[in-house]
Order: sequence, then structure tokens, then C-alpha cells
Amino acid sequence: MNFLNIWTSSVISGYLFMLLTTAVLIYFFVIYKKRLKKMQIIWSKEHYFNSKLDKIFSLYFYLLIIPYILIMTVFFIFNLIVQNIVYTGFIFTLFYLIYAIQILIYILLLNNKQKSIIAFCYEEQLILFNEIIVLKNIDDVKHNLKRTVIYITFKDEKDLEDIIKIPYHWELFDYFKQLNLKISN
Repeated sequence: MNFLNIWTSSVISGYLFMLLTTAVLIYFFVIYKKRLKKMQIIWSKEHYFNSKLDKIFSLYFYLLIIPYILIMTVFFIFNLIVQNIVYTGFIFTLFYLIYAIQILIYILLLNNKQKSIIAFCYEEQLILFNEIIVLKNIDDVKHNLKRTVIYITFKDEKDLEDIIKIPYHWELFDYFKQLNLKISN
């Protein structure tokens, strides 16, 4: 009987951990969507938006994460009701660990790739997802040899040189060329 109490506490703590990671995921996803909505209000006709990446983030959230949460909740309730089967606690623990790792990877990808999801000009400024740069202060735009990263070199408000590193996408780089920025290859 003592062994079953350990599994029950493990399942409860695992479910709470799963709820915590889900809350963190929802927080990051809501911030991402809110920022995109605000940018859609002011972006011009000439803009770059990686809609495929946005759809991947949204579909992954709506079609994989939400059903997984529902399945894990049903499995959690089943696990608490039927305590005689020892392996259900082990299986639940395995699944919530896989879920937590999956959420961590999703959050890391969202934070890394969202930098290059949108770019547009507004009042002589280049608006990126996480940055606003005055166009006349941009010194150089270049990519690395493998074309995995775009580097934007610019002067900030204090006239100090700063470099932004964003994930490469050929359409984004072409958009920068279209803006007549100083491109070096």
C-alpha cells in the first residue's frame, strides 16, 4: 500500500508540474500573439511576414498541445481512480516528462525564431519583432556563409555600434535589399 501512495504523490506532483509548464507556454504564446496583433495594426503594404512560421507555431499549439493536455488530464484522473495498476503511474510520469521537454523545446524555438517572423518600415524606422531601428542608423546588413543568421549592424541612441543577430530567411534578406539598406555579402 505504501508503494501506491508514492506513485499517487508522484502522479499528483507530475500533473502540477505539467500545469506549471503549460501556464508558462500559454504566457509566452499569448505575448507572441498580442505583439503580432499590435504590429498588424501599423504595418504597411510593403512588409515581410513569415506566415508559414506563424502557422506552424499556432497549429502546433492548437492541434498538439491542447489535445495533449486533455489526454493527460483524463489519464491523471484515471490514474487516481484506478490505483491498483502500478504501471499507470510510471507511464504517466514518462508522458509528463516527455510533455515538459516538448514544451521547453517549443518555448526555445518560439523565442529564437520569432525574431525573424516580421519586418516592416514605419515612420523611417525598421520594426522587427523585438527591435526598432532607425533606418538611417543602419550601417550594414549581412549574412554568414552558411546563410543561417542575418547580422544587422546599427548605431543606437547613444551613438554606440550594436549588432542584432536574427535567423536567416531568404525572403527577409530580400526585403532588406528592397529597403535599399547597406547590404554586404
